[in-house]
Amino acid sequence: MHKLKIMTALTGCLFASANMAHATSSTAIFWGPTPYLSSSDIPAGFYLGDNPVLLDNLEDGSLDASISASNGSVYGPTGIADSVDADDGNIDGFGTAGRSWFSGTVTFTYTGSGPLPTAFGVVWTDGSGTITFSATDALGQSLGSQSYTGIPDGTFGGTTGDDRFFGVQFAGGIKSITIGTGGGIEVDHIQYGQMVSSVPEPTSALMLSLGLLGVVGYRRTRKSTTE
Repeated sequence: MHKLKIMTALTGCLFASANMAHATSSTAIFWGPTPYLSSSDIPAGFYLGDNPVLLDNLEDGSLDASISASNGSVYGPTGIADSVDADDGNIDGFGTAGRSWFSGTVTFTYTGSGPLPTAFGVVWTDGSGTITFSATDALGQSLGSQSYTGIPDGTFGGTTGDDRFFGVQFAGGIKSITIGTGGGIEVDHIQYGQMVSSVPEPTSALMLSLGLLGVVGYRRTRKSTTE
C-alpha cells in the first residue's frame, strides 16, 4: 500500500511537470517597448546567455538570408534615415549615418534551416501613430498583439529619442513578428535567438519521474532481500 501511494504521488509529479512545460510553451511573453541606442540595450533575460543568435543591423545593405520581409527595403545612409544610434560608430543622438529598414507595416519571418527562434525582436526607429506589434507560432497562429501610443516623437530626421525595442518570447517557437502603424515606418536591429527555459520540457520531466520511480523500486527490492 505504501509503495502504491509513492508511485501515485510520483505519477502525479510527472503529469504536473508535463503540464507546467505545456503551459510555458503555450504562453507568449511580450517585452518592451524599452529605450534602445545600441545592442547593449537588449533587455537582460530576453535571450539565453543574453546574446541573440542573429542581430542584423543592416549595415551591409541587405537583410540576413535567414529572415524574409513582407515588404520594404534597406534605407540610408541619408540625412533623414533613422538607424539605431550606435550603428554609425557613435552614440550621439542621431542615426542618419546608418541604415534602417523602411516600409509600411512589415512582417519578418524566420526562414532559416535551424530550430525556430523562441525569442524574436526588432527595434522601432521612426514613424508616427499607434505602434502595433504581434507574432505568430510555427503554424502561423497568432501569439497575440500589443498596441502602444505616445512613442513617436514627430520628427523624421534621424533622432533616436523614440527608438524602442519590441520583443516576444514563446517556448513553442516563433515563426514571424509584425510591426507597423498603418503608415511608413523605419525599424532596425532585427534579431532572434533562444529564450531561457525555466521549466523542464515534457521529455525531461518524464525522465526525471521515471528515474525517481526506479530509485523507489530499487530501495523496495533491496529492503525485501534484507528482511
